[in-house]
Amino acid sequence: MKKIKKTAITVFKISISLVLLYFVFRKVPFSEVWNLVKRSDLLFLFFALAAFIASQWLSSERLLRYFRAYHFNVSSAGNWKLYLIGMFYNFFIPGGIGGDAYKVIVLNRKFGWSVKQLTASVFCDRLSGLLAIVILVQVLALPVLPGGYKLLVVPSVLLSVVVVHGMLKKFFAPFRSVFVKTLFFSLAVQLLQLLSIYFILKSFSGVQDIWIYFMVFLLSAVLSVISFSGIGVREWLFMQAAHYFTFDVGISVSTAMLFSFMTALVSLFGIWFQIRKFEIADSDSV
Repeated sequence: MKKIKKTAITVFKISISLVLLYFVFRKVPFSEVWNLVKRSDLLFLFFALAAFIASQWLSSERLLRYFRAYHFNVSSAGNWKLYLIGMFYNFFIPGGIGGDAYKVIVLNRKFGWSVKQLTASVFCDRLSGLLAIVILVQVLALPVLPGGYKLLVVPSVLLSVVVVHGMLKKFFAPFRSVFVKTLFFSLAVQLLQLLSIYFILKSFSGVQDIWIYFMVFLLSAVLSVISFSGIGVREWLFMQAAHYFTFDVGISVSTAMLFSFMTALVSLFGIWFQIRKFEIADSDSV
C-alpha cells in the first residue's frame, strides 16, 4: 500500500509538470525559447551557474549544522558529496528513493545513527529554507503593498521567525542552538539563487523590474512540491507573470528553463560519487 501511494504521488507530480509544460509551450513555442537561449550571453550564464553552485554548497553546510546539533559529525566534504547524490536522486529518479530519504538511509547504515533524529535534522533543514523564502517574499512585497500595509512587513517577518523558533523549541529542542546561524545560511542560499536568476536575466537584454521575477521565483520554489523537481510550475508561473506585468514572455520562460537546466546539470555530479562508491568520513576521524 505504501509503495502504491508513493508511485501515485510520483505519477501525479510528473503529470502536473507535463500538463503545465504543455500549456507553456502551447503559448510560447519551444523554438522561440531555444532561439533566445542561443543568443544569451554565456558569461552571465556562467556567473548564474557559479551562484547556483554556491547556493547548493551553502545549503549542504546548513544541513550539516543540523546534523551536528545531534552530534552527527559528518565531515564537510562527505556531507557535500552526499548532498549532491541526494540532488541526483531528487531530479533524475522519479518514484525512487528521494534525496532526503537517501541521506537518512546512508548515514543510518554507515554509522548506526538514529533514523528519527536524522529525519528531524532533514525536516528542520527544509523548514529553515522555507522560513527564508517567506521572509524574502514579505520583503519583496513592499513595493506593491499600499500605504499603511508596508508597516506590517517588519511585524510579519518577526512573527514568522518567532513561530518557527517556537516550533523548534517545543518539538526539536537540540536545534535551538543553531537556529539563528541556519537562518542566515538559508537567507544566503535564497539570495544566491536570486543572484543566479539575476544573471540569467542579464544574459538577455532589456529586462526591467527584476524584483518581480525574484518574487515569482520564490513562489515557484514553494509550489514546486506539487510538480516533479519544480519543472513546469516554474515555467508556468514565469509565463503568467510575463502576461500580468507585460514582460517579454519568451525571456520569462527561457529564464525558468535555464534555471531548471542548471539544477539538472549540477545534480548530475551526484552520479559520479554514486558510481565511485564514495566513503563518508566521520569528522572526528578526519
